[in-house]
Amino acid sequence: MQDSPAADLDAIATRVVDAVLRDEPTSAAAALLLLRQYVATGDDRVRDALGLALAHAVEASAAESSVVDRAAWLAVFAEAMPIADDPRIADAVAALAGMLSAAWPARDGLRDGMASVDACLQASAVATLDLVPAAIDELERVVGGTYRPGIGLVDPASKEARGEDQVRAASALLTAFELTGRLPYSMLAEELMQIARRTLSRDADFATCCAMARAFGRLAALHAAADYRAAAVIADGADYRGDALRILQSQAPHLSAASTADAALYGVALREVMSLR
Repeated sequence: MQDSPAADLDAIATRVVDAVLRDEPTSAAAALLLLRQYVATGDDRVRDALGLALAHAVEASAAESSVVDRAAWLAVFAEAMPIADDPRIADAVAALAGMLSAAWPARDGLRDGMASVDACLQASAVATLDLVPAAIDELERVVGGTYRPGIGLVDPASKEARGEDQVRAASALLTAFELTGRLPYSMLAEELMQIARRTLSRDADFATCCAMARAFGRLAALHAAADYRAAAVIADGADYRGDALRILQSQAPHLSAASTADAALYGVALREVMSLR
């Protein structure tokens, strides 16, 4: 990272803006970075690039073949809804949420199920979708079928507890906690992130490391709340903000070689972590 996180974020945003203006394909992570950069800075160039990215994505997102990619776009559109003056954004939220939830129970629960549950829960917080009960049912179905105490979530096909699965599930569990207030969800998310920290190798891919930093940042935000600390059973000596920062620092040397999509994901994670106190 540079001397100033703001300088890192500006550099990444410039890279993403330039890519959008060159008509390069835009990832959901890139659109999310532009959205948050615009909210934070009000920069006109970022706004123009964000408008182009969202307009193109509204047309293309429904055709995404990957459930994970559809879920990522749903989360972006849901976050854009309160500030976007375009009814197509709300229509895209409803369409993507409908497609994702229609596939439950997901065949690959630890990948597609967790990604779609997380996105549908995020969208339910801003749109009238009536999906929370079904999403919670899918979440509990997947967790109930794969969780092994002390091991984590075990993939039925490989019989392995993969680190990236723990991170993806932790994110969905944290979103479920935010909507329901059910402490077992956030406490299991914390357990899964501790397992992920042990099981992910030092050469874990760049995007997974960024997702891991984001999840640790969300746990750090919970631990910073006195009412949460009083109610939950939390790990002794946990420093999740420090964990998130260390992960991002370890990936900073690879940032220039990362794809624009991965660089944007790094920027999203960096902004989230630096907002913590």
